[in-house]
Amino acid sequence: MKEKEGIRVYHLSDEAHPNRFFRLEKMEDHYDDTNGTADDPHRHDFYAVIWINKGKGSHLIDFNTYDLADDQVFFLSPGQIHQITTRNRPNGWVLSFSADFLALNNIPLSFINNINLFQPYSETPPLHISQVLSYKLEQIINDMIPFFEQQERYYNEALGALLQLFLIQCNTECDLPQPLESKQSCILVDFRNAVEKSFKHEHKVGGYADMLNVSSKYLNEVIKDSLGYTAKEYILERIIIEAKRLLLHTELNVKQIGYELGFKEPIHFSAFFKKTTGSTPLDFKSAGK
Repeated sequence: MKEKEGIRVYHLSDEAHPNRFFRLEKMEDHYDDTNGTADDPHRHDFYAVIWINKGKGSHLIDFNTYDLADDQVFFLSPGQIHQITTRNRPNGWVLSFSADFLALNNIPLSFINNINLFQPYSETPPLHISQVLSYKLEQIINDMIPFFEQQERYYNEALGALLQLFLIQCNTECDLPQPLESKQSCILVDFRNAVEKSFKHEHKVGGYADMLNVSSKYLNEVIKDSLGYTAKEYILERIIIEAKRLLLHTELNVKQIGYELGFKEPIHFSAFFKKTTGSTPLDFKSAGK
């Protein structure tokens, strides 16, 4: 009996482009290559920006489904599960880039966090853009194409600069609350990165406070001021998001998922899940089928 069917993970580096950390592709080309068949829900280990110029259908991101419409931009973080289903041939662009690409171009992860477009765990609605911004983004894409296709001298540097400009332009129309600046902003970024690396075995605020060399009280104040909820709530949300992903998209049983997420006893995981969501893991899994 097959014990596990994992969530498929797409990697940006592949045999065809082993050293490529950035990819630019037309949505219509992908539609043609797959004969319009939607991929199964899957993860990326890279960032993706999906710009819908024209299209109808739906976009599943973790546990929320958004209707596709013209002039939308979606921003996906590594690890999010998503699936696009289109009713007809769409028109648009997909920009994919890895953390390695950011590092290669001296673009800090704090830039990605501070522009406030990528929301890795909460709702991820699309950005609806104006005609003026659409024209500006089209110009940036047109500037990217020769560097991406021909790999001219300093092409990585050019693509990195143009990617930053693309995201900055999108940020001008983003109406989400902006994150804090200065020292608090750095703590928020470091906390998010620490949680991403350690949430499967570290569930306590004190553990992350030690990692960041701050007090638990101060860490909670920073996260509360920045995000509107406590550090503990952030950690719990990350664990629950992963639990839901594994329940819906793998064949792991509840006991295996509990162990995967750092619970020593399955009953502790089940009790935690029900207290946090109001549903047992099995009821959640059944409802999502």
